[in-house]
Amino acid sequence: MATMEERVTILETEFRTELRHLATKADLEKLRGDLVTGWRGDLLKAVIGLAMLQVAGLGATAAIVKLFG
Repeated sequence: MATMEERVTILETEFRTELRHLATKADLEKLRGDLVTGWRGDLLKAVIGLAMLQVAGLGATAAIVKLFG
């Protein structure tokens, strides 16, 4: 059976090995910034796309009214 000191040494080694793979505060802030930037860009594209679709619909409606009106 391992002594308490040996067991603690094993645990310390495992923690040091695992903690290197965890994200730091700086990593999380960078990820947050990337997500916010990406989300805003996607939202802007969606708004512009919907506005263009509405303009096209209004143009088509005006053409139909002109043709039959």
